[in-house]
Amino acid sequence: MSDDEDLVVHLDLDDEVEAAVRRESEEDALVWSSNVAIGLIVAGSFLGLWFGFLLFAADPHDVLENPLFIDNKNTATVNGQILTALDEGNLTGGDPIEGIQVILLNIDDEPSSHSAYTNRDGRFSMEDVPHNSFILKVSHPGNKTLRITFNPGDQADLSLTLTPGEGTIEEDIRHDSHLDSAVLLASVVASLTVIAALFGFVGAAEARRGKRYRRTQYLCGLALFSRGGIFIGPMLILAGMGMLSATKRHFDDFDDED
Repeated sequence: MSDDEDLVVHLDLDDEVEAAVRRESEEDALVWSSNVAIGLIVAGSFLGLWFGFLLFAADPHDVLENPLFIDNKNTATVNGQILTALDEGNLTGGDPIEGIQVILLNIDDEPSSHSAYTNRDGRFSMEDVPHNSFILKVSHPGNKTLRITFNPGDQADLSLTLTPGEGTIEEDIRHDSHLDSAVLLASVVASLTVIAALFGFVGAAEARRGKRYRRTQYLCGLALFSRGGIFIGPMLILAGMGMLSATKRHFDDFDDED
């Protein structure tokens, strides 16, 4: 073999070695990027799973204390008016009554610190009443005693009528509690959050297998709804999806995608 042929062979071998080293380096970078992407997806999904379990463990009363369910103020002003009962036969009644004491009892029928007297227009007002259930009691000689169970703030104005006679008139005008609907809503949200997070773990497993790129991205996309840390988890998953997109060659169906 001549020196020229020897040189050509050596050059070819050097090129092949360099190409092999370059391919190996690219493959290592591809594997590293893929592993980082999988780690990001797993971390984001774990945050979503943790967030979902926190929702399951939440006290329903804490849910009701959310600003979506109650007013920002912790107290309310109770306003109302007391009138005499209408007598259709004599065409009398409907007149305001002055000087009647209105007291609030707690739900255990014990007196509270809130009370008021009606003015000449039969009106009364009590400020800074907590958002708890109370029993409004009105007693007046010759008339039936009124016991109205209510929640301060539910009604802008209470209109009360004194009816002649003996005995007690009991009435519950509290609005329906949001507790059942709040518990149901929280349970549904928590369930969807956990399911979405599980999709993320499945997507990470698919990425590890490296079989189907499109299915992997769909699964990771569903995991975005896990909302771990509100936006931190989805951002991690989205970053992982972006890195997977840049490493399509890791997947067996890469040629089909192109």
